[in-house]
Order: sequence, then structure tokens, then C-alpha cells
Amino acid sequence: MNKLNRFDVIIVYNETLAASASDSSKNNETPFPRGSCNESYNIVYGYFLEICNKFNLNVVFSTSADIIGPGYCRSFWSFRNSKWFKNNIPCFSSLIFDKFSPTRSSIKFRRQLLFSSTEVKPFNDPDLFNLFFDKQKTYKKLSEYSIPTIPLKDNTLQGINNACKALSELMFRHPGTKDFSSDIILKDRFGAGGRRVYKFKTGQSQNMLAVIRRNTNISYIIQPFAKFDHGFSYRNCFASTDIRLIYFNDKIVQSYIRVAKPGDFRCNEHSGGLLTYIPLKEVPQALVAKSRLIAKILDKNCSLYALDFIISNNGNIYLLEGNTGPGLDWNMSIKRNEIEAKKLIRLVVEELSVRAKTQSAYRQKRLVFEPVLNTPQLGYLKLNPLFSQ
Repeated sequence: MNKLNRFDVIIVYNETLAASASDSSKNNETPFPRGSCNESYNIVYGYFLEICNKFNLNVVFSTSADIIGPGYCRSFWSFRNSKWFKNNIPCFSSLIFDKFSPTRSSIKFRRQLLFSSTEVKPFNDPDLFNLFFDKQKTYKKLSEYSIPTIPLKDNTLQGINNACKALSELMFRHPGTKDFSSDIILKDRFGAGGRRVYKFKTGQSQNMLAVIRRNTNISYIIQPFAKFDHGFSYRNCFASTDIRLIYFNDKIVQSYIRVAKPGDFRCNEHSGGLLTYIPLKEVPQALVAKSRLIAKILDKNCSLYALDFIISNNGNIYLLEGNTGPGLDWNMSIKRNEIEAKKLIRLVVEELSVRAKTQSAYRQKRLVFEPVLNTPQLGYLKLNPLFSQ
């Protein structure tokens, strides 16, 4: 059987964005393929691993495609002397920095497998992760603060019309009806990064159906379109803007805005939005106060998460969504963004250092008499054909 490497932490990234170290293709010489839109992440996670090394943390990078057991991956990337290296051998850690979502059934299965042992802990709080991953769950939990949301229960024309009717009835009872136009937003229920977000005029059910049929494996929600292009101004400039507050260990550690490009309403950087860090004192205090009420409801004092808000043209504040995996990347052309992103990475690594020591102490109490390979999962690994590949 192949040699097993044990690490303090394994970063497990989404396989749709990062390449497995087990891929022998010469085109994959870095975790994020060169020439792809995510190539700059190689710099981001290279820096992440450099900081881990400074904290005496032994950390490697893997993907959701590599998961073969609870805490186990079949291969991993390491980073030394500013270079990435493939290691096509199995690895294990009881602490996982989870940077992937179960957007496919296969990834969902592997996520469940990765955390199927109580010994293996995710960085992200599981309950909070599940709440924010599902936008409908987020709305149900935080409906008082959120934009009205209705799920599409079946992807048919009748299903769309029924959902639009339910949304209309919900809006009739909503105190902020004037904050919204008659347009409807169709959004991936489990999506992120502003991807698969569409706007339609009322009555365009056929057009909505056409979009849905192009992505039959996607679950959708619908919302009324909030008018927010004059709700917040930065340096006397009005534009469609969302405001993100990042909470870590029950404190707001960062705040920034994202401004949509002209003619668009989507503020995410992936959709062309411009990210600008601003001091917390420049964020409307009513919004900060509302975020703290939400944080109190969530009651996740030891978690890292982001809350995204918009301010309507009438001055009302709405939660757009929450996120347990706020991006650690930065715009390579903006030095301020790099400085702030690196600050967040260092905060994350500090927390990983604390948790790794706790995990190590816990394991020593339970397994002090066991060699590294005599773990309860060894029998599983021997039977798993992926382990020997």
C-alpha cells in the first residue's frame, strides 16, 4: 500500500475550479490551470501555504475529486520555494479547510464521506454552511431581514406561473413593496459568485423556462427585483452596490462594497463588479446594527462568514445572502485589495493554528498508542481502489 502522509490541515477545493494533483497532464502544473480565469488563485493559495509554514503548520492543497475517505485524499499539491509540486500519494488530516460546496450529487457524496468520522472537523460550521448554501433556507431563517423568496418546485411553465403567483401574494403582504419593481430575478438556489442570476419582465414565463431548460440540473428561486441603484453612494457616486461585512469570531473584521458595472445589477467581481474596501465607520450604522442582530440570531461566535446587504432606493436595508466561504483572492491590479485579502488569510491561518493544536491534543488522548496507519479507517482504505491509484 502507498505511503500515507498526515498533515495538520488539508485545504480541499472545488474540483470544478481546481485540478487534482493525480492528473498527470502536463497542462496541469499548478492547482488552478494556467490560462484559466482562476489562474491567479495559484498566487493566493501559494501565499496561504507560505503563511501556514510561518505558523509551523504542515498544510497541503487538494480537491473534492480526491476525497477517498473520512479525512483522506488520494493526492495533494504542496508549495515550496514559490513553486507548486504534485504528490500522487494519499494524505490525511483531521482538520479540513473546506472550500467546496456540494453543487453536484457526486460532490455531495464525497463531502459526506470526508466528514463521516467525528474525528474529522471542517473549518466551516456545518449548520451555518448548510443554512447559507441553500438560499431558500436562508430566507426562511432570516425572512424578516431578507428579500422575499419563493422556490421553483417544478421546472415547468405551470410551475413557474405558480411560483410567480405565490411571490405576488407574498409581495402584497410585504411592508416594503415600494422597494421593488415588477421585474423578477431568477437565481440558482445553491449558486455563488453571481453566476446563473437572471432578470425578467413580468409575464416572461416562457423566457424563464428557456433558461431553466438549459440547466435542468439546477434548482432555482425567484425574487422581486429590488431597486437599489440610488440607495447607497460612495464618494458621492450612486450605483448598484452591495455591502459585505465579514464576521470572524463574533467580530466584524472587514467591510467592503462591490459596485456593479454600468448597465448591470450584479455586483460580484465575477460579473464585472468593482470591489473596494471601506472602513466600517463609512458603512451606514443602521446596516451594521442590522447585521449584528442577524449575527445574534445565527449565534456562531467562532465562525468565519460574510453577510451581504443592499440598501433600496427608499433607504431600506435587505440581506442578500450569507456566505461561509468569502473569497480569499484579490484583484491583482489593486494593491489595497491585496493587502486586505492577505490580512484575512493571516487571520484564518491563526485560527487554523489554534484548531490544529486542539485536534492534535484530542488525537493524542485517543490514539497515543496507535501508529499513524493503524487508524479505524485503514480497513476502508484497503478496500477502496482509489487509495492505491
